[in-house]
Amino acid sequence: MSSPRFSNKLAGKRVLLAGGTGGVGISVAQALIEFGASIILSSSREAKVREVCAQLISTYPEAKDRVSGYACDLASPSVEANIEELFAKVGGELDHIVYMAGDRLPMMPLEDVTLERWQRCNQVRTIAAILVVKIGTKYMKKDRHCSVVLTGGSISEKPIAGGWSMLALIGAGLNGLARQLAFDLAPIRVNCVAPGIIETDLWQGMGEEGKKAFFASHESKIPTGKVGQPEDLAEAYLYCLRDANATGMVVHSNSGTFLA
Repeated sequence: MSSPRFSNKLAGKRVLLAGGTGGVGISVAQALIEFGASIILSSSREAKVREVCAQLISTYPEAKDRVSGYACDLASPSVEANIEELFAKVGGELDHIVYMAGDRLPMMPLEDVTLERWQRCNQVRTIAAILVVKIGTKYMKKDRHCSVVLTGGSISEKPIAGGWSMLALIGAGLNGLARQLAFDLAPIRVNCVAPGIIETDLWQGMGEEGKKAFFASHESKIPTGKVGQPEDLAEAYLYCLRDANATGMVVHSNSGTFLA
């Protein structure tokens, strides 16, 4: 029997998941482990990184040598130095970088937007993203089998009532950034995953009852009748990593929200 042509595309690859300790990041990490990749997790809190790495090793004990992680504070004024330190710790060449860092969803009415709030929100989601790409691609081969995946959102194309203006601007910017970087960094591929409403801990700011009501309202309109789950969205990231012909794309996973 010939060796697999498709299921081993990620075997032996080294993948950094920046901001990868949330629900979606864990699902992506699990999938990568199952496909034979080595994963390096990063988020702002050392304890959280250790906890998630231990959880993954417990689930996949045979992959303990393929799981590692390091803390990196992307909200700090010394963000660029922190990123340099992160990649020095990671060491060696990387095949893929997945950027999914972002703190709790900063929904607020337009009248509450201030320069300080905008800068704080924008730093982790966009400024740190471009710095991770700038520094991280120095550790990558100039090859179409290497890639960067950013994370935007369907809000860039489908408005939602209720204080989403900052996220709409950030999402649209990340879509454009992915296309431009795909041109600038070629043949390294750059794509952006644009999630719709995904059931993760990012919604905690709404409170449990507020979240349930928001999800129920959304589910009454979308074709699938169910908000996305982390394991659903993970497939969009895997596609970007596995398809060596995909670059400069925005890949949507949104329960058909554009049809609602």
